[in-house]
Amino acid sequence: MLHYFKFRQDLLSPRAGKDVYVKRPAGRGWPEECPPIRAASAFGFDLLANFDVAFVRNRSGEWHVEDDVTIESDFNYAGGDDASGEGDTGQPLRQQYAWFWEKGQTLPHAITDNVYAEIRNQVKISSFLFLKTDPNELLLMTDVPNQRRPWKAMTALIDTDWYPASYPWHCVVELDPSQKRIEIQKGEALCRIMPVRRDTYFAKQMSPTEFDEFFARGQQWLATHGQVRHEGAVDITRTYVRQQIKSKFVVMD
Repeated sequence: MLHYFKFRQDLLSPRAGKDVYVKRPAGRGWPEECPPIRAASAFGFDLLANFDVAFVRNRSGEWHVEDDVTIESDFNYAGGDDASGEGDTGQPLRQQYAWFWEKGQTLPHAITDNVYAEIRNQVKISSFLFLKTDPNELLLMTDVPNQRRPWKAMTALIDTDWYPASYPWHCVVELDPSQKRIEIQKGEALCRIMPVRRDTYFAKQMSPTEFDEFFARGQQWLATHGQVRHEGAVDITRTYVRQQIKSKFVVMD
């Protein structure tokens, strides 16, 4: 299970992925009509943009955040007991919404100038969500499937079952360097997160006998469920949809 806590309770919760993200005009054959593509689009949770934000690139190729936002948490944090014995009520935490790597930075890790030249189009955007998962469950963070946008979320696998991050998680977004201005609207899906099991996964080629059985079962399934169209082609679209068993993702308030 995905467990989350919002930096401020008026911010956006994760949202279950949707089958379709783009409203298409009339026509047949759009990718969103394909059942496996629809299933992939809906697999996981979306982390949403909490604010409108714009990124502007200058003539030297450097980006900056236009009208950046820094907010305070609606809870207080106290680092320890007050020495007076009366107790420390603490202070709200502060969190910036979007920030770039810094040239010549040494913390939280060093970036040399040659590496900075390769990653200067990347910006970190806060989800404003503290995230954890149950034992042996990780979070695969990646771009929203099948979307064409002038930016994309980098893929990462996060050990949220044992690493108790004391800050909201962010996603790293790579901006298209051919653009001069890129806007992300409040409520837009920043990235996709999918709970996955920590396990050992194997790949093994089938033996000839196993493949014979597999292929024969496939031919039998087509003969039973397929509808023969012109020139002997078999249509399985409607049957595939009826038999498809999709995972469900539910956000509990």
